[in-house]
Amino acid sequence: GLPVCIDITGKEGKVKMTDNANFFCIGPSGSGKSFHMNSVVRQLLEQHTDVVMVDTGDSYEGICGYYKGTYISYSKEKPISMNPFKVTKEEYELNFGEKKNFLKSLIFLIFKGNDFPSKIEDMLINQTIVEYYEAYFHPFTKFTDKEREGLRQKLLVASKMEEDYDKFSHSMEDIDAQIREAEKDKQAESRALMLPAEARRLKLLRQCRSLYALAQDEAASKGEKERALQIIENYKKELYNNSMLIKIDKQIDHIEEQKRRLKVRELSFNSYYEFALERIPQIVAQEKIQFNIRDFAAILKQFYRGGELEMTLNSDLDVNLFDEQFIVFEIDKIKDDPVLFPIVVLIIMDVFLQKMRIKKGRKALIIEEAWKAIASPTMAEYIKYLYKTVRKFHGIAGVVTQELNDVIDSPIVKEAIINNSDVKILLDQTKFKDRYEDIAAILGLTPIQRQQIFTINALNNREGRSYFKEVWICRGQNSDVYGVEEAPECYWAYTTERTEKEALKLYLAHYGTMQEAITQIEADRKRDGGHKYLEFARKVNQHQKVMSLWSS
Repeated sequence: GLPVCIDITGKEGKVKMTDNANFFCIGPSGSGKSFHMNSVVRQLLEQHTDVVMVDTGDSYEGICGYYKGTYISYSKEKPISMNPFKVTKEEYELNFGEKKNFLKSLIFLIFKGNDFPSKIEDMLINQTIVEYYEAYFHPFTKFTDKEREGLRQKLLVASKMEEDYDKFSHSMEDIDAQIREAEKDKQAESRALMLPAEARRLKLLRQCRSLYALAQDEAASKGEKERALQIIENYKKELYNNSMLIKIDKQIDHIEEQKRRLKVRELSFNSYYEFALERIPQIVAQEKIQFNIRDFAAILKQFYRGGELEMTLNSDLDVNLFDEQFIVFEIDKIKDDPVLFPIVVLIIMDVFLQKMRIKKGRKALIIEEAWKAIASPTMAEYIKYLYKTVRKFHGIAGVVTQELNDVIDSPIVKEAIINNSDVKILLDQTKFKDRYEDIAAILGLTPIQRQQIFTINALNNREGRSYFKEVWICRGQNSDVYGVEEAPECYWAYTTERTEKEALKLYLAHYGTMQEAITQIEADRKRDGGHKYLEFARKVNQHQKVMSLWSS
């Protein structure tokens, strides 16, 4: 079966298939791709499925108007703006791992483009995201005793790792000097009562001084002197650790004050940017690692306050969108923007994931050519995650492409999309016939299936039938070619032919609703002699008015 409800006529008559399964579709230009996918979308909607689409080319404007969906078209005057950093407390507690991975993907898409982040970069961004939300939902006041002890041990190990033999020898010489100069300073000792590490240090210094005196006493036996010197060496090692702990305690106090100053009062890209630029240098200094914070700040700055793209990641999405059954994001105007295009596609996917978790019924995300914007090595894991996750929430993910090379050349398509799709939908592949060995191998097509594919739209089977296009559908090893037939009214809703769309807009302007416009334009076409759709549309455009007004 298909991942959607679709009435199709094949060898065994009409069949209706309604289960949930991810899919991909390869439909070259001229193959009727828009017709088929509009048909899929129509029947999804009639099955009460919530549909989110990402498109580049106005292919779904008509059907969106017919079903009174929300059509969001990106423009510089009215950009698609969202706040992917905004998280509810419930989402933070239940789905933070998922959200964190999405935000990492988003940040690296901006910062690194298609380049893989290093392990250090991944660690740093991961830590800042975790601490950013911790600071918002659980503002820091102070370390608990347990946290302080754990941090003390961690810093002690790090400090010892940094100490080489020369430094150790120098420290021991310094301790020798401290022992020689140690006096019974009652005032210092009374101050040190509040500092256990300092009090212990003063006590050890006095004991070492007494032991040194014993080791130099002529009246002491050789054994007593040797034992005193051995105890001194042990005390010196403790003094060495003790002096490090005193420094570490001061370091912990400093870290505590730094964390206390890191406040997050509202969730947005702006506040994350500010948090990261303050926190990353602290982590770099503490861990003694390398990270180019200036490059990071400069690249991300365009999305920060006053930047050219500030609104893209800092404006709360209209929550009413979650109640819409059908949403089309049309982003053709930014398809050539290498920075903005993939980011907008990614945050639309995040909107779908939020909708997917919140709403109980079936949901579908269909990404047309726009999916190529995120088919990069840095996004492979996220795409795989999306494909695997949607099923758990009664959802469907599908991608549509018209280029054979997209399938052949991209390991992301194979690993993240093809391997996680139960259903393959292929339209007319005639133009690829000479190069089909590669794609057949990737898709695992049998010789019989290849023969089926090259019968699409090739048979003389159109007499007495309305407009229809053929499609090859495969689920597992079960496949066949089917003819998809739709009513003429559906054709008007689906058409991507500019002349026909312009004629339909004249009817829409006159009748007010897409449903009435489609009903009337088809009725007028039949009254005018049942000419072909394009021919009738030209006549409408020539008159620049609906047919009932042609004589006026």
